[in-house]
Amino acid sequence: MAVGNDVVVVTGSSGFVGQHLVKLLHEHDDNCSEIRLFDLKPYKNKIGHREKKPVKHFVGDIRDAAAVSEAFKGANCVIHAAAVVDLKSAKNKEMVTTNVDGTKTVIDACIQHNIPRLVFCSTTDVTCGTEHIFYGTESTTPIPSTFMIGMYGQTKCKAEKLVLAANGQLLANGDGTLRTVSVRPTPLYGPQDRCFFYEILRYAKKHKYYLRIRSLDERLQISFVGNAAWALIKAKDRLAVDETISGESFFITDDTAIIDIHEHIRPFLEARNIPVSNFIFPYWLAWIILSLLCFFVRFLNLFVNYEVDIPSVSQLNYMCSTFFYNRSKATLRLDYEPIFNPEEADSLSLDYYSTVELSI
Repeated sequence: MAVGNDVVVVTGSSGFVGQHLVKLLHEHDDNCSEIRLFDLKPYKNKIGHREKKPVKHFVGDIRDAAAVSEAFKGANCVIHAAAVVDLKSAKNKEMVTTNVDGTKTVIDACIQHNIPRLVFCSTTDVTCGTEHIFYGTESTTPIPSTFMIGMYGQTKCKAEKLVLAANGQLLANGDGTLRTVSVRPTPLYGPQDRCFFYEILRYAKKHKYYLRIRSLDERLQISFVGNAAWALIKAKDRLAVDETISGESFFITDDTAIIDIHEHIRPFLEARNIPVSNFIFPYWLAWIILSLLCFFVRFLNLFVNYEVDIPSVSQLNYMCSTFFYNRSKATLRLDYEPIFNPEEADSLSLDYYSTVELSI
């Protein structure tokens, strides 16, 4: 693949990871000559990046084969970041049809249009079950039988398996095969986040207080979204020159400190003048209270449609677990190193979390 010839399709380009992918493709990727943006929502440059390269905009659903086909014509690489993220519901059909069926559509379109490279944006949540993970590697961290984050982890795992199983499939013209790779970042934070820290801040603002809940000495590893986006681009570039990485998955971390998650969120809470509890509320008691409340809500829903804005038990379990990973494989084989240091990540994140509108 000649340098500067990559015509890259970004699915989910208007999303959290997608926005940062587009920024880095414009500003830092010398191999990219054209960017195709594909999302349900029309793309808006929300993080103020420079627009240095030709861009084509496509509004469509990745479950719509005709719309996907139109966007993929003439491309030679796809970074598939489109997904539905719902950490509460265990019955979200949109997660199944988008995350799994939509990924099938993406794979089929790559083969149909002779696109040789497909990079999948996965997550370490595909490995999170009931057991803690300490410096997990790809070869020693199994897929759990039960996912900590329920249907989201399950659907992302199914999609990842589809992508990796498609590696080596013959392209439609019979000239070459599809090469695929899965990139698994840890939970992400940073500008345009509408899921992780955003939800914590939203709950805290609604109740005018942040309650620290812990079991023992948990450590939930997180990464800045810009570094995860950079890892996806590095995977794209390595696939062009190194076939041995195809069919592989890679854990992605950065240099964000592996500290108490409450200490990560504290600066953002303080920036919004939201008090933080001085004491630690015991996890076991929080689990009992939340489990009873969720059971009561499910019971009510047998008779009436009743919604309550509370975290799920799985979210509580997740926040009170230890999951951290080893990125050596990505460093050695993708040539990945974080491009945003912790100070830059903290500064950009503080600017965002201190000003973003919180819907309550």
